[in-house]
Order: sequence, then structure tokens, then C-alpha cells
Amino acid sequence: MQVFDLDLWQEIVDTLKRHKLRTALTAFGVFWGIFMLVTLMGAGKGLKNGAVSNWGNQLNTITFWKGRATTIPYMGLDTGRDIMLKHSDVEFLVKKIPEIKYVAPYIGADNIYVSYKGRADSYSISGYPPIISKIQGFELLQGRFLNALDEKEKRKVGIIGRKVRDTLFPNGEDPIGKAITYRGMQLTVVGVFQPSAKNEWQQRDSSKIFAPYATLKQALNIADRIYSLTVVPVEGVHASVLEKKIKKALLEKNRVHPDDWNTIGSYNSQKDLDQVNALFGGIQAFSWVVAIGTIIAGAVGVGNIMLIAVKERTKEIGLRKAIGATPMSIVSMIVQESLLITFISGYFGLFLGVILVETIANVMMAQGSNSTTFANPEIDFVTALTALGVLLLAGMFAAWLPAQKAAKIDPAIALQDQ
Repeated sequence: MQVFDLDLWQEIVDTLKRHKLRTALTAFGVFWGIFMLVTLMGAGKGLKNGAVSNWGNQLNTITFWKGRATTIPYMGLDTGRDIMLKHSDVEFLVKKIPEIKYVAPYIGADNIYVSYKGRADSYSISGYPPIISKIQGFELLQGRFLNALDEKEKRKVGIIGRKVRDTLFPNGEDPIGKAITYRGMQLTVVGVFQPSAKNEWQQRDSSKIFAPYATLKQALNIADRIYSLTVVPVEGVHASVLEKKIKKALLEKNRVHPDDWNTIGSYNSQKDLDQVNALFGGIQAFSWVVAIGTIIAGAVGVGNIMLIAVKERTKEIGLRKAIGATPMSIVSMIVQESLLITFISGYFGLFLGVILVETIANVMMAQGSNSTTFANPEIDFVTALTALGVLLLAGMFAAWLPAQKAAKIDPAIALQDQ
């Protein structure tokens, strides 16, 4: 193909200019297909981002707690036993199951009256080891998180949620280093945080106070009981696999029948995330089907117009062949004209689609939107390249039949008929 033949390109442009309305209407089909593809993909990504934001950084965490009493007799033990999680379970699980990356036991108390200089409210106080900030994906607003030294020395320090700060320390008062009081005891505030997850359940952490696990265990006089256990698997291990291994190990340790599965309750965030990914994978596939169908329809329109153009230019094509033009050069001319229509119209569809998606994303960001339904719509680079590839294929598809017909024109018959 003579891709850089300037005279040929001038002829193609002149031909298109002579039929402006026809060219514009034909190009619109391709434009609309690419525009739909980009906007649908951007909207699908926005919906997915909104849904995933419900988990924040907790995309593969598993939480365990005491479930129902045993219902199946086992190893000489009767039914009706409550299987309590214990602090000793932490060391047991870490030694037995190497797939565990992080593990955090939890103890706490709800509706604790907390005060500071006459300002007070009731809050949940939770005891966790320092690793909880990584597991929960907390965002630090002020100060620092709890650390290993706080845990080791059982320091009377804590981090408070954003809503606790706003109540006890209003009007921008700095809470860092201040001592809050609960049950006659004091905690020195060392940090302020907010949850990364946007779902309502996790946002409740904004109204909580976190203290070192060892500190709160001693303050609440809790022996070997823990209220829940949060675990994160090592990279490459699905949370569902680890969930089953941990439950099996705990059932064996407590001499519970293997089928008495619900004696230990659990929630696996990655399982729900997989369902969300599958849902939006289907939406993405549907978007491609709809958009490509529209692009093909547009390409068919381009092909029909090119067939008409070939018929109108039969004498011209015959004359070209009579003076030595090869069939390949004729095919090149038709293909390049088709590609010009499809590429320019498709490029504008891609450009305007990206502009629309980015504008919506910027407006949402400027307004500080925290929606868990629709967030940060975007088009990735691979999608843009794929769209351009679809454009080129559409152009080739549209030109194939007209180009073949033009290449087969007999110059003698063409000149005689005209």
C-alpha cells in the first residue's frame, strides 16, 4: 500500500468533501460505537470502584468469632458447648498454619462513658495489637498509630476515631497528648484516624477508641478470652482457603465434630469481593458486546457507502487501471479512504468519551464525594489501545468488499459503459 502518497490522500479528502453529509452520517455510527464503549467502560469502572470502596484496604481479611453452641456429640463430649476464642489460639494458629500473614485478637467494651474537660459521650473501646492499623487500613489524620512498645509496656495510650475527636476536642483543638478518662482510668491520645472502608459498618470505627491489646486486657480484667480474631493470608493464598484451614484447626483443638462448622462464626471479605468482580466482569463484557455491535453496524454503513463510491467512480477506477494502476493500488485507495473515515470518527468518539469520563471524575473529586455506589470513573490505557485496535479492524472490515469489487473492475468495460 502507498500509505504516504500525498496525491492519493488529497484525492481521498476531496472525494469526502464532495459528499460531506453522507460522510458525516456514515462516520457517526463509528463515532457513537466508540463513544458508547468508552463511557460504558468508564461507568462500569466507577460502579466497581464504588462497590470495592466498601472494603477499603480490607480486601482479603477473615474475621472469626464465637458461633453457636455445639450440636453434634463428639469424642465423649455432649452438645451445647460454647467454643470461646482464647488468646492461646493466636500462638497456636501462627505455629500450625504458615499461610497466615497477620493475625489480630480483639477484646473490648461497648457504651463506655468517656470524658475530657466536661465534654463526654459513650464510645466503644477496643483492644487490638498494633498490626490492626495495617489490617484495617486506617488512615492516620493526626499523631501516630499504636506501636509494639505500647503493647509491650502496656502503655495507657490510645488512638481515637475522627468522630470522637470532633466531640471531645471541638473547634480544631489538638487532641494529641491529652488524657481522656474512662471508668476512672486515663488514656493519653497519641493519634487520630478514620477508616479507609466506606461501608456503614466500618465507618462506625470513627466513633471508637483503640488501645493496646495488653493494656485493655489488664484494665478490663479479661483472662484468656478474646472476642474476635482477624486474619490476613500471605500473598497468593485465597482467604477462603485460609478460612477453612483455621476453622478446621480450631475445631480439632477444641474437640468439636468436623461437621459442626457453625460453632465458630466467620466472615470472609475476599469471597464477597470475588462476587463483585464477577458481576462487574459480566458488565464489562456486556459493554464490549454492545459497543462492538454498534461499531460493526457503523462499519457496515461505511462499507455500503464505499460500495456506492466505487460504483460512482467506476469510470475513474477504470481509467486508473487503463494507464497502469495495479489492483493493489486500487485496493490501497479504497482501504485508506475507509480507514480515514473510521479512524477520525472513532478517534473523536474515543476523545470525547475520555473527556466526559474524566470530567465526571474531576467533578466528583472536587465535591469530595464519598459515594459507595459510584466512585472515580476511569479509562485505563489498555482499554484505549484496544478501542483503537477495534477502530482499525472496523476500517479494514468496511473496506474489504468494496476494495475487492474495485480491484476487479475491467477498464475496457468501465470506460465503454461510461
